Amino acid sequence: MRRRYLLSGAAALACLLVGIGLLLLALDVGRARAAFRDDDVRYRGTPESTLWQPAQAVPGGLARRLLGVDDDLLIRRAIRGVRLSHPEMPGITDPAYIASRNEATAWLTDIVQGDDEPARRSRAANLLGTLSFADAISDYENRGKLLASAAGRFRQAIALDPSNAEAKFNLETALSTARGLDLSESGGGTNPSPGGEGSRGAGAGDPGSGY
Repeated sequence: MRRRYLLSGAAALACLLVGIGLLLLALDVGRARAAFRDDDVRYRGTPESTLWQPAQAVPGGLARRLLGVDDDLLIRRAIRGVRLSHPEMPGITDPAYIASRNEATAWLTDIVQGDDEPARRSRAANLLGTLSFADAISDYENRGKLLASAAGRFRQAIALDPSNAEAKFNLETALSTARGLDLSESGGGTNPSPGGEGSRGAGAGDPGSGY
């Protein structure tokens, strides 16, 4: 008899713990949804803030996985990294900017290679192209190679999403720049420079649009 009571008590306790866990998970899901909505707005004014990292009662990012937003989170972080690298100032050597640039390049490359959504892969390829184009502005010695790399990424972006007007504009800009400098498109490939200090041109869009 006593054993039956103990088993019943243990079962009741287990049910209580499961209920508490589900309640905490539901709270995490709500926080994650709110963080995407609210931090997309905050990003526009203060991109240097800590963004898209809500408090979690249940560890391991389970709420994000339930929502299926890991891919959306990665592209947001990558675009933020591009912006924090200050692509409008090619040639800058601030270590913090370079670190942001390198992180963004790695994330964007992961998206191009592994994301399931062609439009998101296209957006990432376009951003990689703008980073190579920016390097060409300040790197005279490797300008031809970098412009060819940028053009290759823009073509990749267009192939992935033919409606990507930004990539089409950027491709025309890269090709016209190469023609103006009498540079060949050969020798660049599609891999972006792993370093560099920023980017210029269309392509560094804001998270929150198109998600």
